[in-house]
Amino acid sequence: MRVGILTFHFGYNYGAVMQAYALQQYLSNYGYSVKIINYTPPNIKYRPYITQLISRKISVTKVRKIIKKIKYAPRQKDAFELFKGKCFNLSEVISYVELSKITTEYDAIIVGSDQIWNPSQHKLASYFLAHLNNYKGKRISYAPCCAFNKVEDINKLKLQNALNNFDAISVRNKETERFVFELIGKTPSIVVDPTLLWDFKELIEKEPIISGKYILTYILGSEITGGHKKVIDELRKKYAGIKIISVILTENNPQLFNWSDEVFWYASPIEWLNLFYYSTFVYTDSFHGVLFAIKFQKPFLAYYTEMARASRFIDLVNRFDVLQDFIVDSYDEITTKNSFQKEIDFNVLKEKLRKEVEKSNNFLHESLSI
Repeated sequence: MRVGILTFHFGYNYGAVMQAYALQQYLSNYGYSVKIINYTPPNIKYRPYITQLISRKISVTKVRKIIKKIKYAPRQKDAFELFKGKCFNLSEVISYVELSKITTEYDAIIVGSDQIWNPSQHKLASYFLAHLNNYKGKRISYAPCCAFNKVEDINKLKLQNALNNFDAISVRNKETERFVFELIGKTPSIVVDPTLLWDFKELIEKEPIISGKYILTYILGSEITGGHKKVIDELRKKYAGIKIISVILTENNPQLFNWSDEVFWYASPIEWLNLFYYSTFVYTDSFHGVLFAIKFQKPFLAYYTEMARASRFIDLVNRFDVLQDFIVDSYDEITTKNSFQKEIDFNVLKEKLRKEVEKSNNFLHESLSI
């Protein structure tokens, strides 16, 4: 069976490329002929660095960030492109107007995972397969996500019609479950992110990049309420004498941390994986950062400040209650929960995760065999 994956594979984001790779490998491992459909929505644009500098209010910090971006982001982008070229089985490049051409190339199209059903994608609705009027193959969603359950009236009928044409629908969290139910009155399956279906052993190098123990920080958004410094001070007390390593997504947000002992400004996806695998502790505001900490059984502390991230983290806590003391919204919540004095019960977590993965496996196999 020929399967096409339509997802956010194109971005310079570690979680995005890892989830695309994981689903590709998982399906290929079961004998499917898999391609990632090489499509980038026309509303995704990357502005030249100089225009970012000109268009914003000038400050010393912003200038320093742009300088870091100019210096390191091209190298990070090159590292991502190299990974995609080696590890993705990509179709030819497809534009929005050419999407209808894929109707004869695949027996099934899987949309997902990642935030492909966010409001920004509703107008074109390409990730809802709204444009494939003559497609006769299976339409399946696997773990798509929307940060907000919000649909403008002008897009509602189009999304309803598109979703009703799916043969099988699964989503990644409760917020997206509500999104689907409110549109078409059907309750989709909730499944795990593809990164939890694959072990990545073929990508994990035998030797760590960093020698010795270290705390890994992977921060994409705003500072934790109460400040990073308080958290870092607590971590230095608990893990006395070990280094703090920061991996930065320089293309998207070149963070400046004065508490890092070493910074990776342009780590490749494989290096990013290495840093997680060999870490001692993880501090992150990234959903996929949490998933890889869980996957590799690393003690972690995760936080969210922006509402765009909140639903995914809250959903994790609700599904895996053993994590409730380690996913917080502020430094005050860390102190209230005594997070640094507690340990994650990975045995309990592993069993809960096994059941979720089994359910997700069943969804994929049943959907593809319909």
